[in-house]
Amino acid sequence: MFHVKLIEKFRMIAIDRLIFFIFLAFLPIQTRILFNPEIAYIDWYFDYHLAFFLYFTDILFLTCFTAWLIFNRPDWSKLRQNRLFLLILGFLGIALVSLFHVKQLSLGVYQTIKWLEFFLILIYVQLTFRKLQDFNLAAWIIYLSALFQAGLGLIQFHVQHLVGLTWLGEYIAPLGTSGLATIETISGKVIRAYGTMPHPNVLAAFLVLGLIFGLYLLSQKKSLAQHLFVETGLFIILMGIFVTFSRLAWIAAIVACGSFIIYNWFHNRKKAGTIVFVMILVFLTIGIFYGNNFKARATEGRSTSLTDRYFFNDLGLNFIKKYPMLGVGVGNYVNTINDLYQLEPWQHQPAHNIFIFIASELGLLGLGLFIMILLEVFSKLGNVLRNPISFTLVTIGLLFLILGQFDHYLVTIQQGRLMFAVVLGLIAAAPNLHDDQKTD
Repeated sequence: MFHVKLIEKFRMIAIDRLIFFIFLAFLPIQTRILFNPEIAYIDWYFDYHLAFFLYFTDILFLTCFTAWLIFNRPDWSKLRQNRLFLLILGFLGIALVSLFHVKQLSLGVYQTIKWLEFFLILIYVQLTFRKLQDFNLAAWIIYLSALFQAGLGLIQFHVQHLVGLTWLGEYIAPLGTSGLATIETISGKVIRAYGTMPHPNVLAAFLVLGLIFGLYLLSQKKSLAQHLFVETGLFIILMGIFVTFSRLAWIAAIVACGSFIIYNWFHNRKKAGTIVFVMILVFLTIGIFYGNNFKARATEGRSTSLTDRYFFNDLGLNFIKKYPMLGVGVGNYVNTINDLYQLEPWQHQPAHNIFIFIASELGLLGLGLFIMILLEVFSKLGNVLRNPISFTLVTIGLLFLILGQFDHYLVTIQQGRLMFAVVLGLIAAAPNLHDDQKTD
């Protein structure tokens, strides 16, 4: 049985790898400790970006990384010749330099630590993922975690309140609470699915990640039972993406499925047909049972959504013009808004574009180094159209970068940062996985 083989694989894994895979399973979990909540308020509004959190996932990764250092003793001398590692050191150096001119040092230090965690995850995955089974196991874990989140999101949407998993960080405010993510239907406001995430858009991004890994697993040579399980899961995940009502995620899901249909058309047309069948089933289900919800969201406030994003991005561009070299300082974006502008409390948000946000906080120097890091990571990919791992990773990477042009959570919110770091780490590790695949 598949689950017995999975357990056997876990038994053969080193302690740091075991902890890391547990970390992957808990990646979307929001369990955390909030320190000094009173300092995170702007008037009546709790601003996530002014808060200090210690997440359970922070503890898991710190334990994993420490165990790796103790038991594996990596050869750091090789890293000195690693261009990616040197670029990361440069980026972190810019963040440290920016601390000398920030207005709130504590936030700056906290966010520098979060950037350090981001890059340590990237480096750890790059250096430790050496076998094809590492990638496959990670794909299964993220897929199963996304399946759980999708199921939870569907239940939340139908009951219109949290289901009692607060110990996993689940939190949905009562209907009518300011800042709650809803859609306006003919029957009134409807709460979007949150899962255990801080916002439906973050849940949607994670489900897109799980969807793509599910599409990858579908393309592998597995038993009929496993294929049926994956196909059923893909249907649930796609329905979960729908009830987040993230229009960008809807588009990303269609692009992902379309990409794998085309890819499999040249490798295994039966599997391409399976994806088409699942998509048709999803479209029929939405049309029959959720037609009014789809129509409401598809036509709801597009101009308002775009106007708000333009507004937030304009603030970021103004910061770049005012502080072009080193930005406003790491972790001090929202603070600077509060100092320079008279806005509604809820409008104290980061730029809804990851590149504008990074340039605003760390200047054009920081943005340039971040772009160089991305280019170095993506340069590792090869044989994209022939290799299923490369195709999967480039699909995820490009879709995440596109999502990052319309929102900020990939570099500002815990779950977004973690999934983005893991994806970049897997892309950087791709050459190792390819070599193993050739000899597997």
